[in-house]
Amino acid sequence: MNTVTTTEQSAASEAGAPDPSIPSPSRALLFGFGLLISVWGAMCGIGGGLFTVPFLHFVLKFPMRRAVATSLGLVFAATSSATIAESLHTDSRIHWPLAGALIVGSLIGAQLGFRVAKRINARKLKLLFAVALLFVGIRVLVFAGNGSAIADASFVIENKHLVEGFVIGLGGGFLAPIMGIGGGLVAVPALTFGIPSLGHLGARASSMAMATVTSGRSFWMYLKSREAVIGEVVAIGSGAAFGSMIGVQLVHLDGMAGIARAMMGVTLLIVSGRFSWDLRPGSNFRD
Repeated sequence: MNTVTTTEQSAASEAGAPDPSIPSPSRALLFGFGLLISVWGAMCGIGGGLFTVPFLHFVLKFPMRRAVATSLGLVFAATSSATIAESLHTDSRIHWPLAGALIVGSLIGAQLGFRVAKRINARKLKLLFAVALLFVGIRVLVFAGNGSAIADASFVIENKHLVEGFVIGLGGGFLAPIMGIGGGLVAVPALTFGIPSLGHLGARASSMAMATVTSGRSFWMYLKSREAVIGEVVAIGSGAAFGSMIGVQLVHLDGMAGIARAMMGVTLLIVSGRFSWDLRPGSNFRD
């Protein structure tokens, strides 16, 4: 019996299926985590993979590829649900032409990023990115209370905005495979400061629409290679879908746009700190 079990596990491993000997956590725990992290993510304009992968890998002891695959399932569920909820909201701030430019740019950028990821000094790039995120995070926090810079419902898309959106998407997509981050961490602050009249509400809505496509594409590749456990993805994805809808409703409440922008600033500082931690002497960070 043991021989058969070992053979079956070996065959499953060779086929790309998750190791069945690794225990699966409570579905309620995954649902709750997905809900909480996606409320935060929907308000900021990010998918939440930044926090999900460490939680699954270090806390729940998922193998890294299983953690990444499950995280991508959460991100896709969260961003697609948030995009639908945003598009149905009476005060929807999705600008579809801009979102389209972001998507095209990010898909092209991701392909370029994959090709050069092994050819550059990732340690130096990560250090520069940590410093840049620290600066941008502080700036976001400093201006979080400036209501005139947060939202402008009269914003109208112009051709120059589409060009800017494409360039921002290109940059976010390029950095994503190199830095291991989601596009929203680049797109939201870049849109907020690059197109000030768009405001945080418009930046986060357009970024979430972009992330739906990019995360869905990545998750599909992992799903085909059988890296994820479907039951786990359904549990964490269900929580994420529900949480992101709550986040969309919250961010549209009076006075919440400034709070959401401050939350984004805090998130950028956390990412900067994590990258700095990766670069400490004796870390396991690999170039």
